Amino acid sequence: MTTVVETSPVAADPREPAQVADKLRKIIMTTRDLPAMPQVAAKVLELSSDPDTSAQKLQQVIADDQAMTARILKIANSAMYSCSRKIKTLTEAIVMLGFNSIRSLVVTSAARNLYNTHSSRTGLKERLLWEHSIGSGFACRLLATRYAPDLTEEAFLAGLLHDIGKLVLNQKAPREFDEIVQIVYNQNRSFHVTEQEILGFHHAHVGALLIQKWKLTPLLEEVILLHHDPGAINQDAMLLVLLDLGNRLCHKMGIGFVDDAELDLVGCPANRILGLSTEEFAEIAETLRNTLETEMEIFV
Repeated sequence: MTTVVETSPVAADPREPAQVADKLRKIIMTTRDLPAMPQVAAKVLELSSDPDTSAQKLQQVIADDQAMTARILKIANSAMYSCSRKIKTLTEAIVMLGFNSIRSLVVTSAARNLYNTHSSRTGLKERLLWEHSIGSGFACRLLATRYAPDLTEEAFLAGLLHDIGKLVLNQKAPREFDEIVQIVYNQNRSFHVTEQEILGFHHAHVGALLIQKWKLTPLLEEVILLHHDPGAINQDAMLLVLLDLGNRLCHKMGIGFVDDAELDLVGCPANRILGLSTEEFAEIAETLRNTLETEMEIFV
């Protein structure tokens, strides 16, 4: 059976050798066997983007997946959403949180399935990748809530999914990815630089193609593609600014593979746009640490 992949501006960089672009395409083409976007999740995303969709329609679709229903109710009652009363039913969750938040929760549930493969390869790498993804999602959400409220849910998804390409590489190029992890861990090097040297492309390219395959927003696809491109950060790219700062904050706090306590947050390009002080970063970091301590078990 032949898998057709849609062409996108991010699918191949004309500056890359043809064999590199072909390898990148092949990795994405074979993601059809990953539990990437369950049918229920795909239907929910389709309905939630339709202005004529009712809460009842969404409830009927989500209710078909008991695991997703349970996870949505747990997350809806977590500190992340801080609802004034306990949410007991899906209908309540949809009405109180809104379609955008439900979309985030559904994508979170679908993404979690990717990390929980129940295979012999699932272990420390996957756990650290997932912890960094959740930490970045929380960090981006905290930043957006304070400084760009209209981007709150999209910022959470950007943080959650920005490294999803690493997981695809872990599953589709395991030998090369193991080598990359060893170099990153032992030599304290950047993932994307090491990936580029070994593979000829890096996880941001893979992640952007996967986001396209999942039919999420073009903005999310673009931000994930560019999240290691410092030249793309500017005041008109606020979602990218939030993602860069959220990602850096997690690196500084040691959430995931990277632990760089000396990382400069205040002076980085993204913060030249947002302008947070050392004290503000410390406050957000404390909130993030407390949130992860109390809420991480909901997501694992």
